[in-house]
Amino acid sequence: MSLFQEHDRTVDWGRKGSQAVVTLACLFVVLTGMKITAGVLVPVAYAFFLAILSYPLVRWLRLHRVPAPVALGITMLVNLAVLAGLITVGVRLLINFWADLPRYLRGLERILNDTAGWLEANGIVGMKSMAAGVFDWNTLIGYAAQQDVMKTLTGLVGSTFGTLATVLASFIMTLIVMMFILMEARGTHSRLQAVNLSGGPDLSGLVRSADDIQKYLGVKTLISVLTGVLAGFWCWFFDLRYPLLWAMLAFLFNFIPAVGSTAASIPAIVEALVQHGPTHAVIIGIGYGGINFCLDNFVQPTMLGNRFGISPLVVILSVIFWGWLWGPLGMFLAVPLTMVLKVLLDNSAEFQWISVAMAKKKVRHGEVEVAGYDLHLNDGETIGSGASTEIPGHK
Repeated sequence: MSLFQEHDRTVDWGRKGSQAVVTLACLFVVLTGMKITAGVLVPVAYAFFLAILSYPLVRWLRLHRVPAPVALGITMLVNLAVLAGLITVGVRLLINFWADLPRYLRGLERILNDTAGWLEANGIVGMKSMAAGVFDWNTLIGYAAQQDVMKTLTGLVGSTFGTLATVLASFIMTLIVMMFILMEARGTHSRLQAVNLSGGPDLSGLVRSADDIQKYLGVKTLISVLTGVLAGFWCWFFDLRYPLLWAMLAFLFNFIPAVGSTAASIPAIVEALVQHGPTHAVIIGIGYGGINFCLDNFVQPTMLGNRFGISPLVVILSVIFWGWLWGPLGMFLAVPLTMVLKVLLDNSAEFQWISVAMAKKKVRHGEVEVAGYDLHLNDGETIGSGASTEIPGHK
């Protein structure tokens, strides 16, 4: 049986090909513009998603009869306090860790040389020379000893934003845009309905998706906090020197799907290897793996349900794509941005097929089902269900 079933109808490939070329050209122009204007778009994107995540606090305060300006001020202060606390504690821990980095590098050099010597003693010739040529350890240790951690951090953030002044301006822009989004949040649904009635596009799908995105961000934040707490306790229990730093790293990197949690475990494993030996390194690695496996495969799906049916392949590709487009900061927003893109495609008659291709698939009773789409339609029905990806007719 052929993988691609034949269809009786013919397709005008000339017209389709021309449309595809024009679409790809437009897409190339849009992506180029998004990459060039990353310094403006990234703060706006973060402001949008932070506002979605913070709006429940504003709504809760308003329900308890707190005046709107006061509720907005309290919400902004809470956000500033959390951000300031994370940045202050994180930078201090990084400065302390950076002072110890040459010692860890020397420990890695010693372990690598000892391993190479053991392999050569057991008949594998040339391992010592190979180990000596892997890294220029003296250069690495000298660089770590002389480099200023603040300049290094500024350089990493500057890969997306640019100079330090641009970073500060972007941070202020994020807060200002977030504040105005929260101010305008009430009545958004009615305003978009008025836009549609006035001849504008139908953006109701974005409003329906706001609750889904809000729930995803809330659950993801809770799961990230649990990941950080459990990882920090695991590192503290096995006597690592910087458990709080590794906890914060696990919390932040858990927002990057697929690869973030693995990347966050590497520094802790390396510290355990240098400080306590291979056994502790293996135990730390098993602990991280167990924490991530349980939270990602049991706790998170239970809290989210089936409403976020994006294919795992699409999730991985989205991390790569947004990381290429907007640097490391784009990777943290990969899934929320992809969810918004999926909603926009879902409400487009021409490109809805892309949204269907992005959806999660599963096999039930020997048949493939696409999450969020009933492909066996009755007369008058249409494919698609906005941002919600629950299977129609199933609870």
